[in-house]
Amino acid sequence: MRRWIWLGLRLSIGSGRGGLLRTALMSSGAALGVLLVLASLATVSVAGAQHERAEARTPVREEKPASPSALRIYDIEDAVGGRVLRRTAVVGATATSPRPPGVAVLPAPGEMVVSPALRDLLATDPRAAGRFPQRIIGTVGPAGLLAPDELLAYVGAPPAAVPEEDRMLDEHWPVTGFGHALEYALGQGSGPDVFTPARILATAFGLFVLVPFGVFLATCARLSASTRDRRIAALRLLGVSARQATLVNAVETGVVTIGGALLGLTGFAILAPLSEGWRIGRLRWYAADLAVPVPVVVGMLALTVAYAVAIGVLATRPARVNPLAVRRDAPHRRPGVWRLLPLLAGLAGAVLAGWTGRHEPHQSDALLFALSMLLIGLALPLALPTLGYAAAALVARLPGTPVWLELAAARLRHAPGVAPRLVAAFTVMIYVAGMGSLGVSLVVDVRDLGAADPGGPRMYSVRGPGPIPAAELRQVPGVQVVDLASLPATVSGEQGYLIVGDCADFTGMFRLDAGESCVDGRVYRLVHEHWFGGPPLPEPGSEVIAQGGTRIPVPEQILHTRMRFDVGMGGMMLVTRQAPVAATLNVPPSSSMQLVASDPATADRAAQVLAAQVPSHYLGGDLGARRGFDTELLVTLLVTGLTVTFVLGIGAFAAAAIDRTVERRRDNATLAVVGTSPRTITAGEVGFGTLPLVIGLGLASLATVTLAAVLAGLLDLDVGRVFDRVAPALWLAGGALAVGLVLIAVPAWLTQRITAEQLRRP
Repeated sequence: MRRWIWLGLRLSIGSGRGGLLRTALMSSGAALGVLLVLASLATVSVAGAQHERAEARTPVREEKPASPSALRIYDIEDAVGGRVLRRTAVVGATATSPRPPGVAVLPAPGEMVVSPALRDLLATDPRAAGRFPQRIIGTVGPAGLLAPDELLAYVGAPPAAVPEEDRMLDEHWPVTGFGHALEYALGQGSGPDVFTPARILATAFGLFVLVPFGVFLATCARLSASTRDRRIAALRLLGVSARQATLVNAVETGVVTIGGALLGLTGFAILAPLSEGWRIGRLRWYAADLAVPVPVVVGMLALTVAYAVAIGVLATRPARVNPLAVRRDAPHRRPGVWRLLPLLAGLAGAVLAGWTGRHEPHQSDALLFALSMLLIGLALPLALPTLGYAAAALVARLPGTPVWLELAAARLRHAPGVAPRLVAAFTVMIYVAGMGSLGVSLVVDVRDLGAADPGGPRMYSVRGPGPIPAAELRQVPGVQVVDLASLPATVSGEQGYLIVGDCADFTGMFRLDAGESCVDGRVYRLVHEHWFGGPPLPEPGSEVIAQGGTRIPVPEQILHTRMRFDVGMGGMMLVTRQAPVAATLNVPPSSSMQLVASDPATADRAAQVLAAQVPSHYLGGDLGARRGFDTELLVTLLVTGLTVTFVLGIGAFAAAAIDRTVERRRDNATLAVVGTSPRTITAGEVGFGTLPLVIGLGLASLATVTLAAVLAGLLDLDVGRVFDRVAPALWLAGGALAVGLVLIAVPAWLTQRITAEQLRRP
């Protein structure tokens, strides 16, 4: 046993320059793949570390704590220059109050504790400085920050009265500690911007990394396949048993893969500590967050080596079973039609999912579509040998076929599994690019539906405990404060609401029909466009009974309204504050109001006034912050994933092309001796690789278009619009074809020199 292990170790070093080149290509391929997989796994570690720190600083609130606590915490999300600015208002802090991680002392009113990034921003950006007139008393440490560039401030605020109806909200409850689990909700919120959704990470990791890495490693494991097969066959003919030959091959492949994997691990260990200042889009991290658990690293390395060994052992089975045919370079068996079945099954599954879900898609349809999509990606390389053999046979039957094309077709029929290994990585790369760009672009379209005009007026709600600085806000140019109150009332025994406010505020929230106007001092009936529910329109002469018992006669005047923004309120009547009956109404004081800003810059100035005057107040609405899985982050993930896929695809193709050129030098030398011109030899090599490359790229494009059509049916989208989303992937297929031709033709042309070693019988 030791002899065969030693022989495998000896062969792993490589014999001759060709062997050394194969060893270098295989080990460097394993190193590159392991480095990229570790970097992808590190994103999960970063997400987990950020999630833990976000939970550690989340307040724990209790409505009726066991021990009294005067501490109140209000988490507020603001924005400066498109960056999220988290302002945490601290009310009632004492020396014994619990503190969040990274904060040495909680601020009192007029004080604040800021993150290092915010401290730097305050010195350079007047928009940030205008929000924080308080004195800085400390800096938030790394334990309290998600990333080095996070903008975070703990600001002391004075106690404020909370309306009775709002006291049930947990944000007003006493804070007894920190470390509460995160809660996620749809829409705008104050939750931390953490890269945590496990399903998105898993899908991206599987689509952009694992599938291309599997094809890449399989390509590297089968470099110099013909030479290795002949070597295994020679050992068998010398009397070595099949088991011993398998051991030699497994040790050779395993040692080279282990060396490359350890090289990739070393590269990751060197680069990880240096990456703290790097960024991917707006994503940044601490170097310590990149630590991948040791069991995960060991398991990944073991699976990588085992996968490479399994590919090498399974592929050399013909050399162990029929060594004489391999030594004589006998033609390989025709690839079976069964290789097409997984691809057809994947396409059929996708079409079935689209057919069954064409009216009302269910979760089972989505699951079937996702499984079919993955199956197609894995089945594409499997189908290439069968289709390549059929195409070569068809070319051979064509009359007047050029010599170089006949040579390429004959080589493809002689060894139908060689060329598909060369182009498998490109095929999978185009498929992954098409699916990735389609999925992300559709999500972006859905998220961008109904987006407000980025430069037009917008409405915001003024939120937070304490008195609202309405007078200061009204002094901001371009700001209109909308102060409307909703008062319960009944008409004909049915519950409804009255709107109480000035005409200027009312027309700030609603549009009136042409020819209509609102005059202060009057009462109006209201007809809201696209408003459903509530009591019917009261008839003139009847009475509406407001909360508190006030009876209001229903007037003749009527206003037809439409909402200006996506924020509004319903009511059957408008009572202006100057109307005589308004003085008898029991209108509660406003705990919130709306604000209309003429443009985003005006909204930012209003946010500065709110933050400076009352730190616990903020504007609720779209402030232009880039947060969560928005368009920018999704595009960042797409570009990063496609870059990984492109690197793996180009790396696999380049390694296979170079190895193929070196391996074919002996056969090409024989052709040159009998008078074949270098141009014909080069054209034959190009045709040998181009024929399966065209088939693979065409098959990947066809699969992408088919899945795009099915997805359009499932989501009830315009097919033409969906095809526009996958068009870049089809252009990428054309670019991949051009790159492939260059990588095949250039090495083949440059290696035409004949040596005596190449003429020797292998």
